[in-house]
Amino acid sequence: MNDALLFILLAIFFVGIIVVVVNIKKKSAFKKLISKLEGRWGKNPLLFESKTEKFKMRSNVSGYFNNIKDSIGESGVIDDITWVDLEMDSVFQRLNNTLSTVGEQYFYYLLRKPVTECQSLIERNRVIEFFQNNQKSRLCIQVLLAKLDKLENTDITNYFLNGFRNSNYKGTYYKLLAAGFAISPFLMLLNLPLGLFTTIGFFIINMTVHNNKTYEIESHLEAFNYIINLIDCADKISNLQINEINLYCKNLKSSLKNLKGIVSRSFLVLYRSQDPFLEYIKVIFLGELIAYEGMFKLILKYRNNLLEIFEIVGLMDSLISIASYRESIQYYSIPELYDYTQSKKLNITLISSNPQIDFEDIYHPLLKEPVSNSLHIDKSTLVTGSNASGKSTFLKTVAINAIFAQTIYTCLAKKYISNYFRILTSMAVKDDLLSGESYYIVEIKSVKRIIDSINENIPCLFIIDEVLRGTNTIERIAASSEILNYLSRNNCLTIAATHDLELAYILKNQFDNYHFQEYITDSDIIFDYKIHPGISRTRNAIKLLKIMGYKDTIVESAEARAKYFIENGKWEQIK
Repeated sequence: MNDALLFILLAIFFVGIIVVVVNIKKKSAFKKLISKLEGRWGKNPLLFESKTEKFKMRSNVSGYFNNIKDSIGESGVIDDITWVDLEMDSVFQRLNNTLSTVGEQYFYYLLRKPVTECQSLIERNRVIEFFQNNQKSRLCIQVLLAKLDKLENTDITNYFLNGFRNSNYKGTYYKLLAAGFAISPFLMLLNLPLGLFTTIGFFIINMTVHNNKTYEIESHLEAFNYIINLIDCADKISNLQINEINLYCKNLKSSLKNLKGIVSRSFLVLYRSQDPFLEYIKVIFLGELIAYEGMFKLILKYRNNLLEIFEIVGLMDSLISIASYRESIQYYSIPELYDYTQSKKLNITLISSNPQIDFEDIYHPLLKEPVSNSLHIDKSTLVTGSNASGKSTFLKTVAINAIFAQTIYTCLAKKYISNYFRILTSMAVKDDLLSGESYYIVEIKSVKRIIDSINENIPCLFIIDEVLRGTNTIERIAASSEILNYLSRNNCLTIAATHDLELAYILKNQFDNYHFQEYITDSDIIFDYKIHPGISRTRNAIKLLKIMGYKDTIVESAEARAKYFIENGKWEQIK
């Protein structure tokens, strides 16, 4: 009796030690996670990535957007040309402080889907500011999101959006095979040889079916596991007592009601026992495949509920990331945005009858030491200036902040007032070798899409760098002037950079003129990167040849040739 009691006490003691050790490890891991989350808050997320990850996005980041963009329509998204022109992948990486694949995918979608009404943006800002000012509540959600984590390649939205269908349901077939194996041993009572033959036959068939199907479904298991983790994360978020996100929690609870069956079936699909006997039982009776088919069927059946929890959890992660971004930058402003048709009806003094943008000290999100600029643009605008003076960067700065205004409701400026726009650019055009299209063909197609996008409801903000640069000077100036004239007269606010000073004179009545300038010394060219009113009066291309070490004979002859053309209006032949 004493030995038995001693044994029980020792067992309790060792179990107690194990429990204490496990709890200590959990608390230690929790503290490390909190420390990590606090350490990343308000910091540039690229500081915490490896050199490879700084320049590489996960292949599944755009998955949700790609699956849903067709239902939105081209007019409602930032198109691929504009996204590439503005290097928005790099901008996204700078902003992206999300903790989950769900958040990462939703944040990417959010940046590519500008909003054209105020209520959504106001609601986003309310939650963003709550996360900025309430560390405890924010950390409660971040801990859950961090446990959800990120996948490298898998895209779960394929399972509940239009990109994936399971038309070949085999659950009934697997159940019949399992039932056949279960019944066949009883045939031995009637006919031993027949019973043995049937039992062995079903055993071989079931093993073969399991092995073949397991190879096929392996690619789905990571996604299924993540869906289960997402459901668990959503359930825990819905139970948080945070009044400021109460409506989101109610919507999560509503969607989660239909998803219990998915979780229950996931045990047989995703659980791997250490006991070989139990694993053999699962194999012979096709338990894993039956549960898999049932789980797959429920995922497709309740994909609308899964989509809702994906969007809510993704939105929470995205808004926390935006809140962190706001804390990481020097200054920002909440944009004042006006509907174009409403602003005309209300005669708002801040916005004239023309579509416009008004900003103070605006800057680019990727520059370490940006030079800010201020401008009021209520008329299409030409920007001239020398090479490397800052024209392209300024154009990108305006376009990116226009996107920010209508997505993350955060502008990198001390003041930002604007209409809602459809934002399109044509800046980084390249010839298409695969399709055999020349630079000029690609360029005129890029500009044509702008013309085709013009409508009466939402003005277009069109940013273009060097109009029709792919053709000869005479035709370029003639065609460019007519294209820009057409755009300026048809509900399109155009901001164009050009080296063709002739355009500034031709379009003087339709376009305002601004320029960037430089200061030339004997050995250097100094740029202030500030925008100035008027047309550029300087050129630096030949001067740059000298600074870069070209022979004096080349530089001097080039300067003389340029001077001759300016004075005589024609080129002198080389003798």
